[in-house]
Amino acid sequence: MSAEKVFIIGSTGKIGQKAVNDLLDNKIPVTLYARSSEKVASLFSSDLVSVIQGDYTDLSPVKEGIKGHTRLLLLVADFSDFVNVKKTVATYAYEAGVKQVVDISSFSVNMGWRSSVIGSHHYYGEKAVFDIPNRGYFVALRPGRFMSNHFGMARPIADKGLYDSCEPNRVQGWISPNDIGAVAAVILRENVEKHADAVYNLTGDMVTSAERAAIFSRITGQDIKYIQVSAVQKYNKIMESGHFPHLFAIDLVDNLDSNDDSRVTPSIEILLGRKPETLEEYLSANKDKIQ
Repeated sequence: MSAEKVFIIGSTGKIGQKAVNDLLDNKIPVTLYARSSEKVASLFSSDLVSVIQGDYTDLSPVKEGIKGHTRLLLLVADFSDFVNVKKTVATYAYEAGVKQVVDISSFSVNMGWRSSVIGSHHYYGEKAVFDIPNRGYFVALRPGRFMSNHFGMARPIADKGLYDSCEPNRVQGWISPNDIGAVAAVILRENVEKHADAVYNLTGDMVTSAERAAIFSRITGQDIKYIQVSAVQKYNKIMESGHFPHLFAIDLVDNLDSNDDSRVTPSIEILLGRKPETLEEYLSANKDKIQ
């Protein structure tokens, strides 16, 4: 059995599941902090998995439970108390002797201070951990647009088209949640000095909106056209979905639009030893989720 033992916040989402399974494939024991032990049991069946039940409203179980672990994967999706949760969990980890924290952040941090709401959450989340006195190593992963955003936010079959506000031939960067989880798992099992306080930007594929529509057409067997709408129309559609509050919708139609992610980042292939997953590969593997 590995000398490493990884504590994971955010294990049941798409990124977390991939990271956990990759760690288990390498015989690394993990402890998962989760609200539902039943959900964990339904996702992972291994003697190397332990569960500590809890949520973000009371993080005291983390303080005791993280003792004896060497690494922490920190993936917080709830923005309601985002910075405090990250700082508290990371503080408990370093105090317990954890050597390395790997944080799932966002490419929006690269835009700078207070350039977007999403970016600000991640900016201050990173800074809160980075500024912990006498901390261990801190690695930040900064993924771009999630390929999984195409489920829920876009309904190309129901809407009879792919709607967005950008020019049809403008290139945008996308990243597979599988590759984010895989990169995290590699870092969590490699030598901590190798990655030190690294920042890894993660963009796995570059496609235009017209190309995205063509991909949907090939996968679904239907004629999916790209339909450019105004930013206001896109905002209204996002709000109608019920998935995002006002400020996040503003980011998605305005603030994040100026972020430069116009290249596939080589760190993915360097760390994984393979090409990153393309958007077409990801959507094809999840075509049952396309609406």
